[in-house]
Amino acid sequence: MDGILIQGGHVVDPQNGIDAEADVLLLGDKVAAVARMTEADVRANHRGLERLQIVNARGLVVTPGLIDLRVHVGEPGRDAEETIAAAAQTALHGGFTTIAVMPDTDPPLDNVAGALFVQRQGERAGFAQVVPVCALTRGRAGEELCEIGQLVEAGAVAFSDEQRPTDTPGAILRGMSYASMFDRPVIEVSQDLSIAGGAMNAGYEASLAGVPGIPAVAEELAVARACMFARETGCHYHAALLSTRNAVRAVKRARRLGVRVTGEVCAHHLALTDAEVRKAYDTNLKVFPPLRTREDVAWLRRGLAEGVIDCISSGHRGVAPQDKELEFGTAPFGALGLETALAVTLTHLVQAGVLGLSQAIAKLTCNPARVLRLQARKGSLTAGADADVALIDPKHEWTVSAGSLFSLRKNSPLLGLKLQGRVRSVIARGRLHELGG
Repeated sequence: MDGILIQGGHVVDPQNGIDAEADVLLLGDKVAAVARMTEADVRANHRGLERLQIVNARGLVVTPGLIDLRVHVGEPGRDAEETIAAAAQTALHGGFTTIAVMPDTDPPLDNVAGALFVQRQGERAGFAQVVPVCALTRGRAGEELCEIGQLVEAGAVAFSDEQRPTDTPGAILRGMSYASMFDRPVIEVSQDLSIAGGAMNAGYEASLAGVPGIPAVAEELAVARACMFARETGCHYHAALLSTRNAVRAVKRARRLGVRVTGEVCAHHLALTDAEVRKAYDTNLKVFPPLRTREDVAWLRRGLAEGVIDCISSGHRGVAPQDKELEFGTAPFGALGLETALAVTLTHLVQAGVLGLSQAIAKLTCNPARVLRLQARKGSLTAGADADVALIDPKHEWTVSAGSLFSLRKNSPLLGLKLQGRVRSVIARGRLHELGG
């Protein structure tokens, strides 16, 4: 058996309450121990060890591998957008060792073959582990339910129709009821699509820009309704893509009533507002849900600090440059996020004093692991957990640019922004990936 000894780093493992200088020992593809230890100690205690690789982590923060709940890939069906392998490799550059891919592919991930295909492609790539979020209804049409039990057996970690073309409350209610029987969350896009038409946040800035707006109430109605459905069925509802103050309030109220609801925000919604959209008029800033107001951003940060919002995701979606070069109103929504989510978290939450470092890392590790029912082997440095580790330089300052991004696509809304914090290397299931930076 081979091993890796990570020495001299500042270990932050929120699940186990560790926030101190320590060493981390990995044996094979599992975590063995977190403690002070020397190479001699390891060899004396593990005499069958064939090879021990020493990783110097002095000056670095050592965390469990990050987990992303929201990654959009084009495969199957639209491989030219981004393949599963490409997304899994890009994920490592952001510290993510596990990514959940959404079912809005062509065809959608609504059957066992699709769920297995996603996982096989991830295994073949050998980078971050890829797990499927499967469709709740066939074809994501909001009508006939998928075979939820079979999909759970095939590896589905959650269910979502993403942005379904039709809104049929009865199907969603039945889907939540069935998903609760298998202890899987239902991830509902927090938008009432019947009133969410538009290209940016509705309000003052949209009026100045002359761009049709997406009203905040479209999100707030959807979140409130889903919370009521979760209360009715006992289902775990995961409120994804939160971006408005009243949506945060709705989740908070539902929790007080005992509803099983967790919340999530995409990192770029913490760093930018609709004022930047109007000023730049750059389609890289066209994201869904749209960037909101300064007051909304303040409420998102408050929700994170109070624990109302449990997770931070990337919302990663690569878009071909020729598509982003269209007029603002017709260009597709979508933004890269895998390589910048951690840095945004460190810059706009930790450095700003909104969250402590351990609190912030929890939003990217153990919390999403619990949402996706992966906590037995992901999201912590508990002995026996998967050997997934991120080594982060928290002081590294960098400017987001096309050249600084590994991803083939460059449609980041953060281009030109200065961030602090960069991943130096990751270990994914026992394999070391040096990233530089």
